Amino acid sequence: MNSKKICFSRIIGSMFRKVSLLAFALLLSPMVAYGAAVTLAWDANTEDDLAGYKIHYGTTSHSYSQSIDVGDVTEYTLAELDDGVTYYIAATAYDDDANESGYSVELVHTTANANHNPATPSVPDSPASGYIQTNYTFSTTASDPDGDALEFRYDWGEASISGWGVSSQSHAWPSAGNFCVKAQAKDSYGALSGWSDCKSITIEAVIDSDGDGVPDDQDDFPYDPDEYLDTDGDGEGNNADTDDDNDGMPDTWELTYGLDPLKDDAAEDPDGDEVSNINEYNLGTKPNTNEGNFAPDPPQLLNPENHEIIGLTPLLETDEFYDPNINDVHSQTQWKIVRVYDEFCVFDVTTSSSLTTLKVPKLILEDDLDYRWQVKFIDNQGTASAWSEVGYFTTEFLETDSDGNGVLDHQEVDTTIDLDKDGIMDRDQQDIKSIATETGGFKIGISVREDENADSIISIQSEIPDDTDLLFSAQDGPNFLAFGLIHFKLLVKEPGDEVLVTIYLSKAAYDDGIWYKYDPVNDEWFDYSEFIDFSDDRKIVYLTLTDGGFGDADGIENGIIVDPLALRTATDHSSGSESFVEDLAGKVDPSGMCFISAADSRSADRQPLSLWREIRSRELLIVFILMVLAYCGKEIFLRIKQYRRLGRRTSLMEGWRNS
Repeated sequence: MNSKKICFSRIIGSMFRKVSLLAFALLLSPMVAYGAAVTLAWDANTEDDLAGYKIHYGTTSHSYSQSIDVGDVTEYTLAELDDGVTYYIAATAYDDDANESGYSVELVHTTANANHNPATPSVPDSPASGYIQTNYTFSTTASDPDGDALEFRYDWGEASISGWGVSSQSHAWPSAGNFCVKAQAKDSYGALSGWSDCKSITIEAVIDSDGDGVPDDQDDFPYDPDEYLDTDGDGEGNNADTDDDNDGMPDTWELTYGLDPLKDDAAEDPDGDEVSNINEYNLGTKPNTNEGNFAPDPPQLLNPENHEIIGLTPLLETDEFYDPNINDVHSQTQWKIVRVYDEFCVFDVTTSSSLTTLKVPKLILEDDLDYRWQVKFIDNQGTASAWSEVGYFTTEFLETDSDGNGVLDHQEVDTTIDLDKDGIMDRDQQDIKSIATETGGFKIGISVREDENADSIISIQSEIPDDTDLLFSAQDGPNFLAFGLIHFKLLVKEPGDEVLVTIYLSKAAYDDGIWYKYDPVNDEWFDYSEFIDFSDDRKIVYLTLTDGGFGDADGIENGIIVDPLALRTATDHSSGSESFVEDLAGKVDPSGMCFISAADSRSADRQPLSLWREIRSRELLIVFILMVLAYCGKEIFLRIKQYRRLGRRTSLMEGWRNS
């Protein structure tokens, strides 16, 4: 039984007249008893008629359920108190006439719990065999009914016992033999458990130079006690090597997901989601959970270099497509170019053929401006990557349009050209732009004055393509461009607007000519004969275009239409051996010569032309028929040849002036 000695501090109280009780500090001393005990001590009262003292106690403050008359003593032991209980204690004094004082200061005391022995430890855990002079670690566990902290010691089975310490301890045997290892526990009060059952270990007398428990003939590092195995043969032991099989996946990660850290299983796909183990690791996903389709890696921009100064039709280039899903392939690429100074998107196209390289079409970019560009990859599941990092480039400054009217200096028409026959020369008007083509002696004008949705024509160019394959890229199509490839760029009032464009030709189209729309992004030609309207003399073409629709080379509803087109023929007319279409009243089927819409792919159910256009077309037809009747036979033929010679001469003079 625990015994505590308590001194009450001095309190002067009244015992009717003069009785006082003294109480002081708490002292502990052991006592032998059936329950916990506490010893109380106090100073004696000095009254002549003092008869004795009473001790009052209980488990509630100032409410004492027990009282003991201890007589005229100054020390008393309360015995058989309950373990682990808080008691409240006070004393009173009484005189010969049984007059009793008030309570002393209350003393609060909690008895200690009784201590119990720890449980017997478990059988030590260790290898079943080993080698001499090699440390082997043994571990055990035990519990204490009082929750006390425990220490352990081991009997190594060779007349040696370890000191008290932690539950895991190591030992090396100097000689071979069979040994029985046992463990014992001790709590913080010195109470001991019994010894555990034996753990048998057989120690062999073999050579282990570094004492790491692995014989030299099995040790990849016989003189390094920290290493003994090098699975991947990289010269770094497995203990220090974080990737023992050198498969790119850390050992801890492989163990977490049930993979073998000693086997190169990077290419395996245990969850069947078409993502290899190494890709799962790189993605931060689980190799044993099918998480569906993953996005491709975002592209890396290769060309042009960042902030490079380039031309107006640069070649954009990215790195190769990479997708974590093993069977996914590169299906599409989205290319975007934004003008920096006003954040205006000038180009946004998704391609299925130009996957890692794309040549920016003509008239998309302007000279001497800064642009930023980004690219996104799309796999065959329709899953898109994140955008690439932003790249920047600057277009070079060009002095090819000195008057800034949107027509290259060497393609300007002279001041006598009036293709729309309105009596005002084309160079003096804002709503028509005319050019001299690079081949064939043609003059071509583009006008949008007849459509309320159109704003203006920005620019027009004629081009003789450098790539000869361009001429033959349309399957079963004509092989020659009558007047080169024509590019024009126009503004509409609202993004997505549909506009009517009128194209004026200085000469009628060839009888074997077909109008084609060219897609510069995918390098494809399209015959859109059924979607075009002609005047009867084939010198005027009416074309409906939609901003952002199919064929708009910038690929986006941004208020700008960029449209490349050409008249393609089966025969090369540049030699002058072929005639133009002159007898168009009944000789040539109008559907045989067509123009392509950049965006509006409406079928044959299109609305008819307005009444004024029909009337105008009839007037032109009447004039044309009168011309045919006036110039017949040989005279017509001679005049045609003369007209062609005059056209060549005029073209040469204009070229000379421009040069």
